[in-house]
Amino acid sequence: MNIDQKSVDELRVLSNEMITNAKSGHPGIALGGAPIIYSLYANVLAVNPADPKNMFRDRFVLSAGHGSSILYSTLYAMGYNLSTKDLKEFRSINSKTPGHPEVDMTDGVDASTGPLGQGISNAVGLAIAEKWFEANFNKPDLKLFDSTIFCMSGDGCLMEGISYEALSIAGNLKLDNFVLIYDYNQITIEGKTEITFTEDIEQRFKAIGFEVLYVKDGNNPTEITEVLCQAKACKKPTIVIVPTVIGYGTELAGNQKIHGSPLTAEMLESLKTKLNVSKPDFDLSADVKQNFAQKQADAKKRFDLQNKLKEYKEKYPEDYKRLQTFCDEKQFEKYAEQIKQIKVDNSATTRDINFEVMQSVDKIVPNLIGGSADVATSTKAYVKTEKSFSKYCYASKYFHYGIREHAMAGISNGMALFGGLLPYESCFLTFMDYLKPSLRMSALMNLRTLSVFSHDSITAGQDGPTHQPVEQLPTLRMIPNTIVSRPYNLAEILATYVWLVSYHKPVCMLVSKDKMEFEESSVADALRGGYVLKDAKNAHITLVSTGGDVDRCLKAAEVLKEKNIVCRVVSMPCISIFESQPDEYKKNVLESLPKVFVEASSEYYWYKLASSDDLVINITDFGKSGSPEQVEKYMKIDANTLANRICDWLKNE
Repeated sequence: MNIDQKSVDELRVLSNEMITNAKSGHPGIALGGAPIIYSLYANVLAVNPADPKNMFRDRFVLSAGHGSSILYSTLYAMGYNLSTKDLKEFRSINSKTPGHPEVDMTDGVDASTGPLGQGISNAVGLAIAEKWFEANFNKPDLKLFDSTIFCMSGDGCLMEGISYEALSIAGNLKLDNFVLIYDYNQITIEGKTEITFTEDIEQRFKAIGFEVLYVKDGNNPTEITEVLCQAKACKKPTIVIVPTVIGYGTELAGNQKIHGSPLTAEMLESLKTKLNVSKPDFDLSADVKQNFAQKQADAKKRFDLQNKLKEYKEKYPEDYKRLQTFCDEKQFEKYAEQIKQIKVDNSATTRDINFEVMQSVDKIVPNLIGGSADVATSTKAYVKTEKSFSKYCYASKYFHYGIREHAMAGISNGMALFGGLLPYESCFLTFMDYLKPSLRMSALMNLRTLSVFSHDSITAGQDGPTHQPVEQLPTLRMIPNTIVSRPYNLAEILATYVWLVSYHKPVCMLVSKDKMEFEESSVADALRGGYVLKDAKNAHITLVSTGGDVDRCLKAAEVLKEKNIVCRVVSMPCISIFESQPDEYKKNVLESLPKVFVEASSEYYWYKLASSDDLVINITDFGKSGSPEQVEKYMKIDANTLANRICDWLKNE
C-alpha cells in the first residue's frame, strides 16, 4: 500500500473513532469523501497551518458540513491547532470540534456550515471578494492576490435552491477562482437520489457557464489531485465531479443507513481490518505523520508570499498602506466618529435619507460593498458608481444580484468571511423571509454585514398584503446576536451605521417610503437605542414607537392634546440596544406613567417592555390592497383612530 492510500485510510478510521466515541456523527461522508479532502489539503491548497487566517490563502468551504469529522482529522494531520484531545471531544460542548464546522471555533475552518447549500453561497462570496481585491490591488508585474476558493458539496447541497442561485451568479461573473467539488455518492437520507434528483449535472453546469471535469476513480488521490490542479487552472468556474461510495469499507457501503449512524465498536474494528489499518487510537502511525509533515511543508511552499509582500510594499507603498487600512480593525473606531458628523438634507422618507447617508458613509468606510436583489431603484440602498461589478469589471463595489435574495445574503456572508470588506444587501422587508436562513448564519458567525430592508410599512402602496410586512420585524428581532434598527429620522439612521462599524454582528435596518414630518434628535440620544423624542410637562401617558409609527404617534399626540391628554413620545429604533442600557436610564425613558406601545407589526415582542397595565397597539392580520390612507384607516392605525383607541383605554383604566 502506498503512503497516500495509507494516509487516506488512517484518516477514515480516525474520523470514525471520533464519531463512535461521541456516539454521534456522520460516518458515511467521512469514509467516502476522505480521498477528496486528503488530496486537496495534501497536494493542492496553498495554505500555512501556522497562519490560518492569512488573507492571501486558498480557502476551503465544506458545504456538506456534516462531514466535519474528516475535516478535523485532516486539519489535525496537517498541523493546524488541533490535538488528539480535541478529536476525542468531538461534538462535546465548547470543544474545538463541534458537530458542524464553526468559523473562529476551529483553526482552518473558513465558514460555518451545516444548512445545506449555505456553504456554496459563502464560497461564491469568498471568490467574489478575492476577485475584488485582485482588481483593486494586483499590479501587472505583481499578483498579490491569486488564491482559489474550493467548496465541497454533496447531492443535498445541489438540491437546495440557494446553491443554484449562487452558482448561477458564479457562472455569470466567470469566477475562474472558484472550484466546486461534487461528492457524487447518489445517496440522501431517504435513499437513492434517483427518487428525487435525476437531472443531468453536466448539462446543468455547462448551461450556467461552468467547466465540468470528472474524476474516474474517487478512491485515487493521484487522479483526484491531477483533476483539482486542472480545475485550479481553468478560465471558468469549475465543477469537479468525484464518484464516491458512502460508507466505504463498511458492510453498509452504498446504503443510506450509514449516513448518520455511528459505527459500533465491532463495526469500527471490522473497518480497521478491511482497510488494514493499524495505528494508535485517536492518532496516526509514524510514517503517516511523516508524510503529513512533508505535505504541510509543501502547502507552505505553495503559499509562500513573504518575498512578494516585501516587494509589493517597496514598489507600491501607497497601495500597501491602503490595503493595511482595509484590514485594520482600529480604523472602525475612527469611522464611527466620522459617521456621527454626517450632514445630509432631510428628505421626505427614511429610504431617501439613507440613500444620501450611504453616499457619505462610502467615502468614510472604504470597505463598504454590496447591492440589491434587482430593486436598487426602489430600496435606494446603493452607492452611485459608473460601473457595477461584472465579468468585465471586478473593481466595482456595487453588485447586481438579480432576483436571488437568498444567495445575495449567503454571498454577503462569504465576502465578510474573506476579511477586509463590509458587505451590504437590500430588498423589500416582506421578502426578508427569503434571506432568513442566511441572516441566521450571519449572526452565528459574528459577521459585520448590513441588510437594508425597505418598504417597511403596512401602507406599502397598492401592491396589497403580499408586499405589506407584518411578522417580518419581530422575526428579525428574534434572531440572536443581531442588531435590528427601525429608524425614524436622520439621527437614528446615523446611529445604525455607528452600530454597524462598532460591533462584530449583523445589522438589519428597516426604511420606509412613507412621507413623514420629522422631529429632529441627536445621534447621541439615538445611540442609546431608545430615548425621549418629545418630552412634555405634566404628561399623562408615554407613547413608545419605532420608525414610521413614530410619526403616527406624534400626530396622534396632537389630536390627544386637543382632548386635554398630554403625551410624551419615546422613539426606540433598536430594542436590544435599549435593553443593554443602565436600568436607571431605561427607567427614566419609560417613566412610571401609563404607556402605549404602537407598531404596525406583530405584537408579541413588545411584551418584553410592556406590563399588563400598558396598552399595546399592533396588527395581527395581513394588510389590504389600497391607498396608504385607506390601509391606515382599515388597519386602525391612522392618527385619529389611534387617539380614539387611547382615549377609550384611558377611560377604562
